[in-house]
Amino acid sequence: MPLLALAGCSAGDGQAAAQPAASSHPSAGAQGRAVSVVDGTGAKVSLSRPATRVVALDPSSIEVLHDLGVPHIAYDSSEPLFVKSLFGRTTGGGLTQIGGTWSKPDVEGIIAFRPDLVVGDAYPHAEIKPALKGVAPMYLVTRSGGYRQAMKDFRNLGILAGRQAVADKDVASFTADLARARGASPDDQTSLIIWGQSASSFQVPTVDDPSASVLAQVSKYPWGGSGAQGMSLSLEDILKVNPDVIFVESLARLANPHAPSLSSQMAADPLWRQLKAVKDHRVYDVDPDVWHDDRGGLGLKEILDQAMPLLYPHTKR
Repeated sequence: MPLLALAGCSAGDGQAAAQPAASSHPSAGAQGRAVSVVDGTGAKVSLSRPATRVVALDPSSIEVLHDLGVPHIAYDSSEPLFVKSLFGRTTGGGLTQIGGTWSKPDVEGIIAFRPDLVVGDAYPHAEIKPALKGVAPMYLVTRSGGYRQAMKDFRNLGILAGRQAVADKDVASFTADLARARGASPDDQTSLIIWGQSASSFQVPTVDDPSASVLAQVSKYPWGGSGAQGMSLSLEDILKVNPDVIFVESLARLANPHAPSLSSQMAADPLWRQLKAVKDHRVYDVDPDVWHDDRGGLGLKEILDQAMPLLYPHTKR
C-alpha cells in the first residue's frame, strides 16, 4: 500500500472561521508597558513588561515562540530532535536546553534560566505552577477548543512577548486561508486522524483537537466529543464509518525518526485492509511534529495546506 510522507499534535459547526476576540489588554511592545491576558485555564497572567526570556515546556509552545520571534527560549531535554528540526541546531543562538522531561520538568533548571514567563500545557504542567510562584508567571495552554482556542493562545502569547502584530498577522492569514479552503471544499469526503505508538495503542483525536478541528471545517469529521484527548476506538468502530481519507501520526517518530510508521504496523490487521481509505490508497503518513504538536498559526496553516489536495485532489483551489 503506497503511503505519502508529508514533511514538516463530529463534523464542524459549519460556521466560517473568525479571528478570535481579544481577551487581553493590548501590548505596547517596545514601550515595555505592562501586559495581561487570560490563559487556557481561565487564569490571569500579568507581566510588568513583555517577556524576552521564556521557558517552553511542550513542543507546541516552542513552535509558537519560534514563530513569534522570541529571542531567548529554554526547552526541556526531551525535545532536542524537535528543536533541531525547527531551528537547525540544538543549542546556542538564544536557545537553552534545561533538564527534565515533558511530564516532569526540571524546576531548578527553569529557575536557573531566570525566565520572564513559563509556558506549558495545562496537563501536566499545572502541577509545578506553585513551585514557580515568585519566579515567573505561568501561561497554560489547553488542547481543547480546537483551532479557535489555539489561535487565542497564539495571540495571547504574542501579547505577552510584545509581538502582538506578528501574532495578529499569522492569525489573520490562517483565518483567511481557512475561509478560502471552506469555500473551495465540496465537503463530500470523510476524514480521520489516528495517532499512536503502535497498532495496539492507537487513538482518534476528537473534533476538539486543533488539527482535527481544521479537518472538520473542510471535510466530514464525525469523531465528536468534548476534550481533545484521543478516543480509544476499535477498527470495528472505524469500519462502521469507513472514512475516505486517513491521516496517520506515528508518535514513536517524535523520539526516533526511523521508528516503524503506525500505518505499516496497522497494515497487518485484516480489518485495517477492509477500510475504504486503505483500499483506495488514501492513507497518508503526516509529520507528528506538525500535526500533533503545532498549534500556532503557521503550523495549522501547514496542516490545511497539506490536507486540502489530499482530500480533494481534483478540486481547483
